[in-house]
Amino acid sequence: MSDERVSLELLGSRVLTMTAELRDLQLRVGALEQRFGALESRLGALESRFGALESRFGAQEERMAAMLSLLVRVAGRIDGGVR
Repeated sequence: MSDERVSLELLGSRVLTMTAELRDLQLRVGALEQRFGALESRLGALESRFGALESRFGAQEERMAAMLSLLVRVAGRIDGGVR
């Protein structure tokens, strides 16, 4: 061991400083957790919106396919009737 002695006053001030820094870090981490939670909920909302859009586009695609099929049939009848 070294011959240096640490006074209780110096040790106490170091412990208080470390405690204050630890509390500051805990507050910062808590704030970051809240921000990440908010981002997570926003991303969840966006995901559900994209899901809704995807289902709407799927329904629109089915309608367009049915309309195209109908147009092909009508064109076939028109083209067949002309000959």
